[in-house]
Amino acid sequence: MLIGKSIYTVSLLTKEVRKLLEASYINIQVEGEISGLSRPASGHQYFNLKDEYAQLRCVFFKNSARLSNIELADGMQVILTARVSLYEQRGDFQLLVRSIVGSGEGLLRKRFEQLKARLGVEGLFELSNKSTLPSLPRRVGIITSATGAAIHDIISVFKRRYPSIRILVYPALVQGEQAAESLVNAISAADSRKECDVLILARGGGSLEDLWPFNEEIVARAIYNCSIPLVSAVGHETDFSISDLVADARAATPTAAAEMLSPDKSDLSKACKGLQLRLLNAISRTHEALSQQQDMLQTRLILFKQQAEQEKYRFDILSQRFSRLSDRMIKDKDMALCGLLSRIHSPKKALDQRSQRCLSLELRLFRGARHSLSSAKHDYAINYQRLSQKLPINKIQNQSIILSGIRKRLSNRMPELLQHKTSQLEKQAYALQTLSPLQTLARGFATLQFPGEKAIVSSVDQVKIGDELQANLHNGYLHCKIIRLYRNKHD
Repeated sequence: MLIGKSIYTVSLLTKEVRKLLEASYINIQVEGEISGLSRPASGHQYFNLKDEYAQLRCVFFKNSARLSNIELADGMQVILTARVSLYEQRGDFQLLVRSIVGSGEGLLRKRFEQLKARLGVEGLFELSNKSTLPSLPRRVGIITSATGAAIHDIISVFKRRYPSIRILVYPALVQGEQAAESLVNAISAADSRKECDVLILARGGGSLEDLWPFNEEIVARAIYNCSIPLVSAVGHETDFSISDLVADARAATPTAAAEMLSPDKSDLSKACKGLQLRLLNAISRTHEALSQQQDMLQTRLILFKQQAEQEKYRFDILSQRFSRLSDRMIKDKDMALCGLLSRIHSPKKALDQRSQRCLSLELRLFRGARHSLSSAKHDYAINYQRLSQKLPINKIQNQSIILSGIRKRLSNRMPELLQHKTSQLEKQAYALQTLSPLQTLARGFATLQFPGEKAIVSSVDQVKIGDELQANLHNGYLHCKIIRLYRNKHD
């Protein structure tokens, strides 16, 4: 966006406004009455959407209109979904329509979206809160009208695919003002009795008004609080309700719900036969492996017995040899011990000799320690005297004297240097002010340029009669228009 003293062109301003509108109002819903409807050959539809106080220009493009099942007419009350834009060629503020519904159905859809958003914030649609459906339920409960087509479709699918599943019907109204309360009572009854492994909430197709009981909040909360897994099978595949979002699973149709919960008996029979064959093969392989293992263990046991007998015979021979050798070794050790006893001297004589040597060593140690301590004291005195001469405080005092001299010289020199630099700065500022283009403008001169451009007009050849120019003065600018052109005679 341009700011400051720049001037907008019309196209630039309309483009900026269009961007702001499209970024601020991307997907909105507007209710009103259609008027001035036109359908040109292009297939697009143009009309005004009005109320008592204002009207808006609307465009319903052909690609979006193809997906709509509503026929527009003047005077029709509708709710449309659109984004706001601006038609730059004419500067018209308009709505680009994406979808249109009748006012009655639109109110229901608005209620649907509001309830969906509120329940979504509360967490009723979270996957973590949904239960897992049983893979092979023994009893299935069906909540639907006892006289509707949905119950017959579900029962026929169960009989065809898996007849052993038991079915229990909880009759309820599925259309009308009392339908929501009837559905809640049926769900609560099924939940309290705990008679079924899974529930099916079913109804055939219909309009949004017909399916509205399944969009009521009390029904959604009853499904959420139900402890039995529940499958929602409401309407056709294109229909979608709040019950579908809250339920543990959604089926496109009642028939699809029955197929979801009933395995095909032929598939189960094939699976059982396959499992039986796999079990027999596994038993046979296990028996063969155990038989081979038993034969191998018996062979190893025979070899172990043979080795044990050989080791026993060898142990007997070694025991006899050990007995003979141990007797001989004991006699030799006894004789050696008698010889050592005869060689032992009296310990008192050896102890006296050790005591005298210990006293001699103690005396030598005392003399050596005294001599070493005297030498250490002498060395300490010499080193202390040398270190005192090299103390840092002496160097600090010398450097402080030098620093004081430098600081004094700097203080004397600073004002002179500052005055010199100030004089140079004033000379340069005066020279710069003399050369400034603002001084030239202040003397009555002006510069010319086209509005919105930075280039300076310096020749009459750059302009023509009728052009508009901006004359820049020292305190503002003038907007001028060329009426006549004059050229110098020598040109």
